[in-house]
Amino acid sequence: MKRLFESTAELDARASEKFGLGDEILMENAAASIANFIRKKFKKRTKILGVCGAGNNAADVFAALRMLALDYEASFYACEKELKPLAAKQCQRALEAGVREAGEIGEAACIIDGIFGSGLSRQLGASHIKTIEILNENKAYKIACDVPSGLNKQGAILGACVNADVTICMGARKIGLYSDAAKDYTGKILLARLGVSSKNFSVQSEDHLLTRRDMKLPFRGKNDTNKGDFGHVFVLAGEHKGAAMMAANAANAIGAGLVSVVSQSEISSLEENIMQAKSLSAKMNAGALGMGLGRQNCAGLALDELADKALVIDADMCYEPRVIELLRSNENIVITPHPKEFCSLLALADIAHIDIKTLQSDRFKFAREWSLKFKNVLLLKGANTIIAQNGRLYIMRHGTSALAKGGSGDVLSGLVAGLLAQGYSPLDAAVTASLAHALGARKFKKNDYALSPKNIIEGVKCLRKK
Repeated sequence: MKRLFESTAELDARASEKFGLGDEILMENAAASIANFIRKKFKKRTKILGVCGAGNNAADVFAALRMLALDYEASFYACEKELKPLAAKQCQRALEAGVREAGEIGEAACIIDGIFGSGLSRQLGASHIKTIEILNENKAYKIACDVPSGLNKQGAILGACVNADVTICMGARKIGLYSDAAKDYTGKILLARLGVSSKNFSVQSEDHLLTRRDMKLPFRGKNDTNKGDFGHVFVLAGEHKGAAMMAANAANAIGAGLVSVVSQSEISSLEENIMQAKSLSAKMNAGALGMGLGRQNCAGLALDELADKALVIDADMCYEPRVIELLRSNENIVITPHPKEFCSLLALADIAHIDIKTLQSDRFKFAREWSLKFKNVLLLKGANTIIAQNGRLYIMRHGTSALAKGGSGDVLSGLVAGLLAQGYSPLDAAVTASLAHALGARKFKKNDYALSPKNIIEGVKCLRKK
């Protein structure tokens, strides 16, 4: 896991106090990271253009251009006439080093975006939006300094946003770079160190970025075992039985010893390794409910039968008022809503009465608020999945648009249930399942629009130890 921060202002201040690294030293190190990246990627004499605002991000860019001057055709376009003190100082230094001022955003091999930083807190005006539109239309390779301009620290886009090929994040990773909205604008995210190691620069954080190493697959190291050692998953089937079947197949693929689909009516198309039952049994220790179940069936569930089971709750159950009672009585639950379903849950819990647009503008805030009210694990689906428990957030960024298909969520629920059945904690099950789901989908080598739930399951089967 890698630490995430909403803002690094406190970290900058700590570096200054503890290590004597003042603002200008930090700025020089930030600028050197940009300049060194450009030196590795572009040949000398290449045209490099900085697009600069008035603040510290602009100052970083001015300093980087000064470091590149004369080796490269370095110039800047100023979006603001009046610069803040550090930006003005760095601009003057750049001019003295041979950096030229450009009258427009013209042709260049590389453009460095230094218009706004993560402290942006207002909607952009028409002139800034126009500047960003011109910048985005330019075919140059684009580097965002710290964050793409137009993105705030919560990861919302305030009118327009620079579409970067790479974002060089200064000092520590900003959580706003991993919002759903940010995913189409950040490009590759790199971390620049500002004169000390990451461990010295950053302190403990409540928020983390998941990496592939956080996926702990249930590989079997012991030989003297039987199927009962790996748990028994049940999946409740209802109106759309295909959803239950996909969840069941996923639970089987991730290692559950036994998997049963619970349905009153006969299901003739189950795979041979999936059983059918008409009711729950004591030996079924983990279950998945909600996917394809139907609102009426959700309303008729006997919740007392679920009190001692590890559970995955999804889909239709997110609209059932009694789900709040179930969440309060059973902490061994992972709930996996998509944004619309999460809006319903927030309303049922009387946390917030909001629409999807409001939720998506600050997913981190609402996920954290939910996790402070309920002890269970929240897995909020999206372009970047948020896993939340006890106020801590874990961001899974490996998902792709190929997963935007009916049935993908059912597979994810089945993976979580399969891990819960094998003794994983709700948090560990959510972390490993979300990573396996996303990385398994990346095993698919055909067109991204053609991915099916079965392809995801096949990909999960092929994941390897790292």
